[in-house]
Amino acid sequence: TVLRSGPLPGLYRLRQLHFHWGSSNDHGSEHIVDGVKYAGELHLVHWYSKYSNYAEALRNYDGVAILGIFLQVGKSPKPEMKRILEEINGIKTKGKEAPFSNFDPSILFPKSWDYWTYHGSFTTPPCEECVTWILLREPIIVSPDQV
Repeated sequence: TVLRSGPLPGLYRLRQLHFHWGSSNDHGSEHIVDGVKYAGELHLVHWYSKYSNYAEALRNYDGVAILGIFLQVGKSPKPEMKRILEEINGIKTKGKEAPFSNFDPSILFPKSWDYWTYHGSFTTPPCEECVTWILLREPIIVSPDQV
């Protein structure tokens, strides 16, 4: 899966996706927009394909692009989240991974592709400053059980 265009100078390849969530339905997102925090935030981490690998991309200013999607709690579950949540249930400790293939992450995206963008760093240590952030303005709606 790739990401290109918009604020990006070339083709970025998907490395991994992960979620951030908190202890309540309004305190899980990494970003705050106009004072509003969301229940969670999905990050799709991509690296610039002009570099030979992800490690090299991390050492360069334009090396990484992260597509961030806010999670907002609603009444109905998002059916497209089912497979991911099944895999996540197998992760019980920090640092574990659940690799899987034949998955198109675009099924998780909201209808609108309007976004904010800025250059910054990862939100977790060592906080490399090589990230072009692309935050979709429209959140996806998930049920309380999916957060």
